[in-house]
Amino acid sequence: MRTWRTGVLFAALTLSYTASIGIAHAGHNGAEVEITGPGECGETTFSASIIDPGGTHKVENMRLVVHADGQTQNQVIPTDGTETSITVGPFTTPSIETTTISWRVFGGGERDYDDPSWTGYGEAGFGADVAEYGNEHTFGWTVAGPDDPNPFTTWHTIDVQTCAGGGAECSGMNIDLGSIQFCLPEFAS
Repeated sequence: MRTWRTGVLFAALTLSYTASIGIAHAGHNGAEVEITGPGECGETTFSASIIDPGGTHKVENMRLVVHADGQTQNQVIPTDGTETSITVGPFTTPSIETTTISWRVFGGGERDYDDPSWTGYGEAGFGADVAEYGNEHTFGWTVAGPDDPNPFTTWHTIDVQTCAGGGAECSGMNIDLGSIQFCLPEFAS
């Protein structure tokens, strides 16, 4: 009889422990991204927060990553229920055009949290492939822009309309590659 009670007690403890693990997994947090805009000249704000800030397991290094106009920005998504945001634009081009903004969520150490999912995620050998690529190229590529040639990260994109600009914008611009490409046709005329 004592052996039976010990067995029942052990089974109950095992069931309780297993249930507690299930609860912890159910509390995993992804990120929710809200896009505001596009506003004037394509200005767009991306705000990100944890879906369930009261969850039991949080990724402290989940990042919102936004690429626009040749620059990539990223911000850690806070785990305290607040949000982070990145604003890009306004965009000015010689004539009214469309420009593409790319964005994604880097899930920290949790590939389930990536949005969109990485190419190859869930396939055999994926983890080893990522580790090998990271060892060869450092892991900075995880928050690099879409121009980074890594084979894993994928992006959401939105197209926004730019404003037409002219010589007045060029006269006060800081000189860099982007301003030279933008203003050269204006000065040549």
